[in-house]
Amino acid sequence: MPGRRQLHGKKYGKVLLFLLLFFVLLRTAVLLLYPSNAIFRTWQRFYRLRRGEVDILIVGNSHAYSSFDPEIISEMTGQDSYILASNSQNVVQTYFNVKEALHYQHPDRIVLEAFALDDNNNWLYGTETPDRDWKKESNIDGMRFGLTKLEAITKQYLPENWSYAVFPILRCHGNWADIWTVGSNLAFYTKEIWQYSSFHPSETKMTEETKALYDTAAYNSAPKVISAINIEYFHKLAQLCREEDITLYLVMAPMYDGYIKSINYEDWKGKMEDLAESEKLFYLDCNEHYEEIGLSSQDFEDIYNGYHHLNKDGADKVTKFVFENLQ
Repeated sequence: MPGRRQLHGKKYGKVLLFLLLFFVLLRTAVLLLYPSNAIFRTWQRFYRLRRGEVDILIVGNSHAYSSFDPEIISEMTGQDSYILASNSQNVVQTYFNVKEALHYQHPDRIVLEAFALDDNNNWLYGTETPDRDWKKESNIDGMRFGLTKLEAITKQYLPENWSYAVFPILRCHGNWADIWTVGSNLAFYTKEIWQYSSFHPSETKMTEETKALYDTAAYNSAPKVISAINIEYFHKLAQLCREEDITLYLVMAPMYDGYIKSINYEDWKGKMEDLAESEKLFYLDCNEHYEEIGLSSQDFEDIYNGYHHLNKDGADKVTKFVFENLQ
């Protein structure tokens, strides 16, 4: 009997060793072959932060990662921050991002950039490839494999797309022939990752053509829609922060004044104020404070590349204003 148990033990040990080696090789293959983008790399840099390094976590979409400068935040507060944001991210993604982040960090404060509260339904319907979009994929792909990632997939993808989301190698295995992708990833993981910043302000200014489009746009009185799923997960995020004793703020970064004047912004602002009030959160709308931020008329052309993405000069002004006013 002991001999038989030993044989079974060795067999199970070999199986476990094989599975461990398989998943290590699979993960390595994904890291080398995955199409290089900022969303995926933002996650990889996050996982290499020291435990307890993040005091302030900033979440949301591109408005978040182009508006708040961690260096300015550090100078003002003496605290370290990290921006865990991605292109067109909605609050469903934000909720699972925060849930995943809390396995590794426990910030004192979380800032949710409010533009994530829009009509984005996670690309479930209405596209040529329903439920599949590179922005959502990159965010999911960047997360480490675990129960939170599996939950995020089952809540954000239709069942027929679960395997598509779980195994990114199925989408990028052909990149062996792409020397640039493999070389870029090797350089990133061996050296560049330690200098990587999740802060990505715009590098361009608004063109005269873009400015003219906003300045001559007809007023659209239609109410701004916040998707039901965004509202649901906003409340889930607020509950999660309460349970973890984390202060959650809702902050709307400023947008180009010509754009604000062309939409029914009062309706949208009212909905965000009501949501914040329902969870007893501090809400700060930068579009109500252009003068206090120091945004002159010329600034709008100098610090925006469109209606929403700030460059470094604009982000400096906005960061200082916001972190002077967070309660």
